[in-house]
Amino acid sequence: MGAPDLLRHLCGAGFTVALAEGGGIRVAPSASLTDAHRQAIRDHRAELLSLLATWPDADPDRWCWPHSEAMNGAELELYAKRVQQFTRCGIRADAAEAMADRLVIRDRDQDDRRACLECASYRPGRCGNYRAARLGANEVGREMAAMLQRCPGFQLTR
Repeated sequence: MGAPDLLRHLCGAGFTVALAEGGGIRVAPSASLTDAHRQAIRDHRAELLSLLATWPDADPDRWCWPHSEAMNGAELELYAKRVQQFTRCGIRADAAEAMADRLVIRDRDQDDRRACLECASYRPGRCGNYRAARLGANEVGREMAAMLQRCPGFQLTR
């Protein structure tokens, strides 16, 4: 596999690859890189640097959504923010990642439904705006909190 194939493979796997300050290579999210990925990047470092520097379309998202299923930079940032927000609400890390991934797909499909987990009024197990949401009580189960719905009481988390 040469540098162009490696670049396509990394972007297809959801990574953003770009030139870093100081002449290095920046791959995000770096925590998801395997040892094999890291070795391949080291093996093709000079080719990758040359390719990234001279590529006429040096956009790090060039092989990402909407050109492939790989998340682009903005989607990756929002994904990470959502995972952090959901884990703070008591959701297990694997479930938080699955939910954040589901929301990326929802956003791409321009679906206007929201989850309680995204609402500024939601606290683990409780809705602070339950009357506007037309709920009979403020208790919200985990299944309901993760369900995509159109809620009249929804307030986007900042």
